Amino acid sequence: MITKIMYIKNAVLLFALIFCFNLGISAQSDHSKFNFTNDLEQFFSHYPFENAYLQFDKPYYAAGDTIYFKAYVTEGEQHKPSELSGVLHVDLVDPENKIDQSILLRLGGGIAWGDFSLPDSLPAGNYRIRAYTRLMRNYGESNFFYKTIPVGSLANDKKDKKLQEQQVQKTNQKPDLQFFPEGGNLVNGIRSKVAFKAIDANGSGIDVKGIILDNNNKEVCQLVSTHLGMGYFYLSPEEGETYRAKLTFADGTQDTIDLPKPETSGIILTINNDSISKASVKIEANANYYQAHRNQEFLLVIYSGGMVVNVNCKLDTSIIDLGILKKHLHSGVTRLTLFSPDGLPLCERLLFIRNQSQLNLQIKADKTVYTKREKVNLQLFAKNRNDENITGHFSVSVIDENKVPGNENNERTILTDLLLTSELKGYVEQPNYYFNDTSDIARQNLDVLMLTQGYRRFEWKQIMDTNYAPLAFQPEKGLEISGKVTNFSGKPLSNATINLIPSFKSNLLSAKSDKKGLFHFSNLVFMDTTHFVLNAVNSKGRNSTKITYFTKKEEPAVVANKKFSLPIGKETVPIVSDSDMSVYVDNAKKIQEEYSQFKGKVLKPVIVRGRKPLDNKYRTQSLAGAGNADQVMHAAEIERIGGQLSTSLNGRLHGIVFFYGIPYLASAANMARPMIVVIDGIEMNRMSSSGQPLPVNVDEIPSSQVETIEVLRSGSAGIYGLGSGNGVLIITTKEGGEDPEDIVSVGILPIAPMGFYKAREFYSPKYDHTNENSNQPDLRSTIYWNPEIKTGKDGNASFDYYNADGTGTYKVTIEGIDDNGNIGRLVYRYKVE
Repeated sequence: MITKIMYIKNAVLLFALIFCFNLGISAQSDHSKFNFTNDLEQFFSHYPFENAYLQFDKPYYAAGDTIYFKAYVTEGEQHKPSELSGVLHVDLVDPENKIDQSILLRLGGGIAWGDFSLPDSLPAGNYRIRAYTRLMRNYGESNFFYKTIPVGSLANDKKDKKLQEQQVQKTNQKPDLQFFPEGGNLVNGIRSKVAFKAIDANGSGIDVKGIILDNNNKEVCQLVSTHLGMGYFYLSPEEGETYRAKLTFADGTQDTIDLPKPETSGIILTINNDSISKASVKIEANANYYQAHRNQEFLLVIYSGGMVVNVNCKLDTSIIDLGILKKHLHSGVTRLTLFSPDGLPLCERLLFIRNQSQLNLQIKADKTVYTKREKVNLQLFAKNRNDENITGHFSVSVIDENKVPGNENNERTILTDLLLTSELKGYVEQPNYYFNDTSDIARQNLDVLMLTQGYRRFEWKQIMDTNYAPLAFQPEKGLEISGKVTNFSGKPLSNATINLIPSFKSNLLSAKSDKKGLFHFSNLVFMDTTHFVLNAVNSKGRNSTKITYFTKKEEPAVVANKKFSLPIGKETVPIVSDSDMSVYVDNAKKIQEEYSQFKGKVLKPVIVRGRKPLDNKYRTQSLAGAGNADQVMHAAEIERIGGQLSTSLNGRLHGIVFFYGIPYLASAANMARPMIVVIDGIEMNRMSSSGQPLPVNVDEIPSSQVETIEVLRSGSAGIYGLGSGNGVLIITTKEGGEDPEDIVSVGILPIAPMGFYKAREFYSPKYDHTNENSNQPDLRSTIYWNPEIKTGKDGNASFDYYNADGTGTYKVTIEGIDDNGNIGRLVYRYKVE
């Protein structure tokens, strides 16, 4: 599937809808010299992209907790649930930037959910969750989803020093400030807005004030930051003058920084975004530039949510004013770029549009105040901007805010990620502030943010270059098992047949090796801990092949955060205060104490998950066990005769005969069906389309590669169920069970590849009836977590759960998306007394 971006080729129609007045401008036709509509369409058809967002049940955790999350993967600028990728990679990265745990999630319509279990002994620190699809790797690490997850320690009488040290890293670097003239440049003779951003040594915004001086040390204007080190001032540059700022930062540091040098001849693009309904756009040229380019055709390109409008602007006056009706643009970041008559980008301005295009979510509760352990029933109603009921996917988290205190402005939400931070470069501090606060001051601060952050999705020079290089990483539709086959001397075998035999009831798959001996089984779907057997024969049908299974898949390296508060890409860091973390950890310790007292009667189970490696011992002993086999032969006995395996075993295994390598019990009653053959713990027999068992030829295994042979008859074979009355032959190979980076065997190789992770269900107690847990304190901090609530055609869904023992305010957070890419978020609170 190719990403579909909605481009408006009939620019005249949209032009009439968007512009409320104009002077000297007209919609561009498709036959104009520069047609970025077609260029953008071609660009994104060659380079589709995805975004990933994860909602968590809470913002921080303690050792022993489980991190629950829901993943949303969207496609293109309109955020439609992606159908491109079928696999999401999710990693838990430790404070040393090493991957602690990894899982693979199967994406269905861009939706998946999972969890990470944190051991009780986990040291405190700032961990990170990383999520990405293979397609995202084409655009670099900055396009991955990253979120910092502070984790507190349960160690008694010990403060989380490591966490505190990571939150505040003192350095000798002084604060820094950058200037951002609106539209890109200062131009002599034109009054311009100049935004600025001051950051401390850790990359966080820091308050600053100062004055702007000219060449003669005359004060021209003043500057004062208004929000997180950001602010703006107006400057009218004069011919022959240069400017500098004399600054004083909040920590007392002083500095002097030069402003960008004004251009003697130039044009600027400015926007007044104060009005809720429209944005006023001004294109202004100074006298020198106007005289040189008078009556020439310039091009204004408006790019909004995958929609592009090209507008011709004739410079028949030095100032061109126009207005844009915001209601016809998409919510999120809109990009306006002015191009010269030669098609070169001159000025650019970002504009944030806040329309009512998100989902309208409402909660109806059966009451406003509840008691402890009372059942809560909530109904969700979801509508789109046209007040129509929608079918959507939602995730719900309910937390006790007394146990999980925090700063809402620091939160990452589905709105902040998909509408704001995914469209900007660098670190956006307190992203939810711009959505929580709808005051005029907050809107002005958001507009300053647009001036200080650069757009990252593409550069115009990329659009103009139509020599598209192929994508290095194609989307994954499923899982892959790959390896290599060679002869005994190590020479690659081409055109060899490799069979992949699953342990579950399914047909085997076959593949051919290429000239390098490499083979691939792609687009597979299987769950974690599933076992397979690889079987290979060369092009002549002989099994004298050496199989190598590639256990390590190519993974992107984890990029270290050199500064904790200045993360890569679009990651934002929730700095957890000492007091908030102390409240949470104290409650977690109480839960641990209750767990030890009740010895398993626990409200929140702690499960440490790990992958058990496949080893030689378990494959036979876990099934037959010492002393359970009717007969056992070891390698030394088997190899003494040599030749094909059936030749070595025939007449030496009591009561067993081989016909063309197929084993049968010798009794006349059982000769109608072959024995069950188990190789390295995997039952090899398969059923034909008529329901009859297909025999297994043991000669496919070189006798030199067999460690033990075990025979099970009658009663001892009963653990294999139906069909075991014909006997069971258990073969354990010498290799194939070891777990180096690449697993090697001859002819046949059991493997246990990493499959899709099956998320655990969140545990929530029920207090309908008196039970043995009723006297146990219920100290849960996450009261309820449901990763998948789907509204019906009527736009409604309901869910219920039971409160814990905590009193105060409970916070319900619902996030989700519909099939058209409309996203929504709702926060609802109620009291528990």
